[in-house]
Amino acid sequence: MGGFAAGFSAFLVASIVLVGLLFAAAFGVAGAQDQTIKSIRAHAPSVKRWGGWILVGVGAWFLSLAIFADFFADIFLV
Repeated sequence: MGGFAAGFSAFLVASIVLVGLLFAAAFGVAGAQDQTIKSIRAHAPSVKRWGGWILVGVGAWFLSLAIFADFFADIFLV
């Protein structure tokens, strides 16, 4: 019930299981990464479109701040 053979076999089994789990985790992450990249590429045009609209809105806001600077200075007490 013990000895070198039992300890060595326990170490061998644990190392094999650990290597198997690491390979499974690596393949799982690679598969998830592939699916994530496909999803991002599929939604990229709509993200770019929304990002463009947000930039237009921010630009319009800055332009209105520049044009009506006195009005906003009275409101926000700069």
